[in-house]
Amino acid sequence: MGSFTKDIEFVNPSGKGTGEATRLIPGTPGKVTGGSSTKLGQNLLESMGLPRSASRKGYQAQHIIPKNLRNHPVLKKIGMDMDHAYNGIFLPIPAKDPSALSRHRGFHSVYNNVVKDQLDKLNINQSIKELEQQVFELQQKLKKGTESGLPLYKSKVLEIGIEKFYKTKLNEEIKIWQRGGGATEELWERWINKCSTEKTLN
Repeated sequence: MGSFTKDIEFVNPSGKGTGEATRLIPGTPGKVTGGSSTKLGQNLLESMGLPRSASRKGYQAQHIIPKNLRNHPVLKKIGMDMDHAYNGIFLPIPAKDPSALSRHRGFHSVYNNVVKDQLDKLNINQSIKELEQQVFELQQKLKKGTESGLPLYKSKVLEIGIEKFYKTKLNEEIKIWQRGGGATEELWERWINKCSTEKTLN
C-alpha cells in the first residue's frame, strides 16, 4: 500500500478554458467541479497506473482542499476540479497498526477550518494566475503536513473526557496511535507558517 503515497504530477497541455499551456490547479476559471471521495479515489488509482476499480481496502481518499469549501469565492474565481488526483491523497482508516501518515475517519472540522481561514486571507482582487499560485502553494503545504502525520481530528481522549476515558478503561483498549492525535487549528497554522518561512529562507 506504500504506492498510495506516490507523488502525482499534473500537466495540462490543452490548457482548456485557460488560454495557457498549463495550470497549477486543474480546472476552468469560474467553475468548481467534483466533490466525490469515490471519484477522487478512482482518479488517484488511475494516476498511479492502477485500474480505477482496484482495491483500496484500509484506505480512504482525502481531498487536500476540502470538498465542502467548493463554494469559497477564491476557489470559484480560479476554478478547480476538486476530484482531480492532484487534490487527493490516500490515508489509512483507523486500525490496529500504526502509520506515519495521518488517519482518515470522515469529517474533520479542525482541518477544514484551517483551510478556510487560509483561503479567507487571500486577496480575491488579485489575478486568477496569482490566486492560483497561492492556492497551489497552500495545497502543497497541506499535503506535506498530512504526509508527515499531522492529525486531522481532535483527540478521542478530549472528545470523551479525560476522567471518563480512564474510568471506563478505554486507555487500555484504544492504542495511542488510534486516539486522534489532538489536532488543533494552532498546530496546523504553525505548520503552514513554518513551511512559508522555509520557502522564504530558500
